Amino acid sequence: MTDQPEYEYSPLTRTLTEGGRSIEVYIFREKGAKTWFLEVVDDHDHSSVWEESFTSDAQALGMVQRIIREEGFVAFLGPGPDDEEEVTK
Repeated sequence: MTDQPEYEYSPLTRTLTEGGRSIEVYIFREKGAKTWFLEVVDDHDHSSVWEESFTSDAQALGMVQRIIREEGFVAFLGPGPDDEEEVTK
């Protein structure tokens, strides 16, 4: 039986909303670890996970803020249920 790691979430974990759409910003680490990981999930459960870790939770949140500033909130949004998918024949 393999033990599942225990995670702790940063107090900087939060929900951001813009234009009626939301993203969940999860900043977490294994209990006792020094580095933080980042995952952003939109309101349709599309997930973006960073492969690299961050030395602080503030650095991880700063990454999200930088992307929103440079690319816009839409950078984290996947298609919604009403969006048409391209059909290839």
